[in-house]
Formats: sequence, C-alpha cells, structure tokens
Amino acid sequence: MSFGENLRFLRTESGMTQEQFAEKLEVTRQSVSKWESDNGFPELEKILQISRMFGCDLDTLLQGSVCEKKRTDTEGYDRHMNRRTRMISVGVTLCILGVAGAAMLDALISTRFDLAGLALFALVIPGVLILVLSGIWHGQYQQEHPHIEPFYTPEVLAAARRRFPIFIVCGIGLLLSALLVWVAADYLFGELADGAGLALVAIGVGLLVYGALDHAKYQVEESYNQAVIEEEKAQSDPRDILAGRLCGIIMMAATIIFLLYLFLGNGNGRSDVGRVAAAVYATGGLLCGIVSVWLKRHEP
Repeated sequence: MSFGENLRFLRTESGMTQEQFAEKLEVTRQSVSKWESDNGFPELEKILQISRMFGCDLDTLLQGSVCEKKRTDTEGYDRHMNRRTRMISVGVTLCILGVAGAAMLDALISTRFDLAGLALFALVIPGVLILVLSGIWHGQYQQEHPHIEPFYTPEVLAAARRRFPIFIVCGIGLLLSALLVWVAADYLFGELADGAGLALVAIGVGLLVYGALDHAKYQVEESYNQAVIEEEKAQSDPRDILAGRLCGIIMMAATIIFLLYLFLGNGNGRSDVGRVAAAVYATGGLLCGIVSVWLKRHEP
C-alpha cells in the first residue's frame, strides 16, 4: 500500500472525515485529499504527527501496509492474551492445588517418606514456572507492541460482557462451598476436609482469575495500553522498584516459613497444613499491601 492508501485507511477507520482530519493537522482539506490520492506528500513534521496520532510506525506508514499490519497485530494480540489468561489461571490453580494435595495426603497417609511435601512440590513448582514464563512472555510482548488500537467489534464485546458474570458467580460459588466443607466436614474428616476445601478454593480462584483476565483482554485501551504506560513509569519510579523488591523478599520469607513448618513441624498429631499455608501467605500478601501503600505516601 502507498502512503496515500495507508493514510486513507487510518483516517476512515478512526471515523474522521477529511475536514476533521485536516483540522487536527491544521492543514486544508485539499491537502489531505492530495495526500490520499498520492498527488502530494506532507512535510516531515506532519508525517511524525500522523504517526503519533494513529500509533503507527514510520516504516509501515510510508512503505508498508497498515491494513495487513493491523490484522497481524490484532490476531497476535488475541492469541497472546488468550495464552496468558490460560497460563496464569492454570499456574495459580496448581499452586493452591499443591497445598490442597499436601493436606489430603498428610491426613490419609502417615509414612516416613514425606508424600505431602512431594505432592506440594509436584504441583507448586510447575505452577510457579508457568507464572514466571507467562510474565516473561507478556513483558516481551509489551516491549514489541507498546500500543494496540482497539479492534473488537461491538458483538464480540457484548458476548464478553455476558460471559464475565458467569465466571465470577461460579468462582464465588466454589469459594462459598469451600467454607461449607471446612465448617461442616471438619468435625468428621479433620485435615482431609481442609484439603478438600482448598481444592475447591483452587478451582474457584482459577475461575475468578480466568474471568477477570478474559474480561480485561477486551479493554484494550483501558487495560493493555494503560498498563504499558504505567509499567514504563514504574521502571523509572524508585518507590515502585523498592516496593517490588520488598514484596519479593516478603513472599520468599513466607515460603521459607511454610516450608520449615512443613518439613520440621509436621511430624506430630494433626498438622493443619492448609490453614497454616493460608495464614502464612495471606499475612505475606497483607504485608506487601502495607509496604506498597506506605511507599506511595512517603519518599524512599
């Protein structure tokens, strides 16, 4: 596509007339008409302004195909965000299921060989690796695609809005079911009930995470583009950098405390692995929140 064809495609896709576009660039409508018919060429300052206005790189604008690049970018965005949604949901679910499996095995089997610890690591390690890999891939994608123009049709957006409450209701329902299991079955099955309740929590949280990420995917401007801008700001803000490091230290400390309990303090009587894990990581999450809020209010 020529520059004129690219310009006409970008203008019509944005819903602007030649008069409206000319007014934004502070030129005449006749100038825009000449550019789009390839009978004239704007000066460099106007080309840069057009590039910034539509979020289009100069190479594509001047000698590429804006239509083809947009189609490729939108298909790539949809595939990437779908994969990210699945990976994060599965990773979070596996981490919680690892604790649930450890609690149930510890209640059912009592041997010198720590099957509970084996179950924990067999699920948590893949879950953590999946989350880390998802974060790395998403960071790379953001660097390669710092801006995505909204492209979902109203029909697709409407379907996403209808789908979102289903995930939320099902997730909350499983969390409430976990509470019932802990309250009603605890007296009969002890720690086995803790593990079963945590399994329901794992699936419920997984559904909530999937629903939230799937919903956010369609908010291209508010979610993706704004997140890229905030990420760029965070990389230059020393308070955000310090908060990230401190939260990482807090959660690593929480993990160490839980592992010490699991392997050193889990030998006598009823161990309550699930409840200890929930308490340790909930405390770690609260401390991270306190640190983040405090650093936002005070200069480091």
